[in-house]
Amino acid sequence: MKPTLTTNAIFTLFIMGLSLPASAQNSIDDLLTDFDQTIWWKSDGWSNGFPFLNRWEGEAIEHSDNGMTIILSHQPSTESNYAFQSGELRSHNFYGYGCYEVEMKAAAVPGVISSFFLFAGPYDKPVNGNGMHNEIDIEFLGNNTNAVQFNFWTNDDRYARSHEHLHYLSFDASQKYHRYAIQWTADGIEWYIDGVRVYRVDNLPSDPTPTIDDNRLRIMANLWATDPRISNWAGEFDTSPSNQATAQYKAIRFIPNGQCSTPL
Repeated sequence: MKPTLTTNAIFTLFIMGLSLPASAQNSIDDLLTDFDQTIWWKSDGWSNGFPFLNRWEGEAIEHSDNGMTIILSHQPSTESNYAFQSGELRSHNFYGYGCYEVEMKAAAVPGVISSFFLFAGPYDKPVNGNGMHNEIDIEFLGNNTNAVQFNFWTNDDRYARSHEHLHYLSFDASQKYHRYAIQWTADGIEWYIDGVRVYRVDNLPSDPTPTIDDNRLRIMANLWATDPRISNWAGEFDTSPSNQATAQYKAIRFIPNGQCSTPL
């Protein structure tokens, strides 16, 4: 019989910053009804600065029989200049090629971004990673949830070379749960909606996509308010105390080296 790690032992490894054995880094299939601290942690007690207009607090993420809800709300704090708080879910581990899928409903509030994405950077550096900014995004812009934005950055600490692609939907992403997925391979990136491939970018020498040779990536989800200086992107966020937004997540899955669906 192979030895197994207890929950406490796994959590201790996370806290110490040590890598988990390969057997503990396999597929994820989390319905998000409870907070699984062996997979996830919550951003808590800090803010990112521009272009975010909120701070992160762990209490802004709730779990129930219906899944996970992230709540952006007016909660002034004497310890922060940001009167709004929201939540951000982050995986402890960094993952490689495969299919990353989420079932979610976005927030239809101007100036608010609902997201599911993969990330590494100078402060989120995997073992043997190069410490540079790599990211693959699924983002919903709160002023128009009849569309979804796909994006990626490759070794771009200055966020200088983004690749935004706005894909128009046949539905309102804030009304019902739909499945959105990222297929990440050495050859490029594909994005899927409800099992159908809707967009692809190739890994080209002239314009490369992220690769595991540079960084494996965290799995992340957050909800955030945008600074008014970028109101032309997702609309202008209303800073009235009564303004509130929620994004709902029913499942997050990862299939190592797996296929999200059969491409058309």
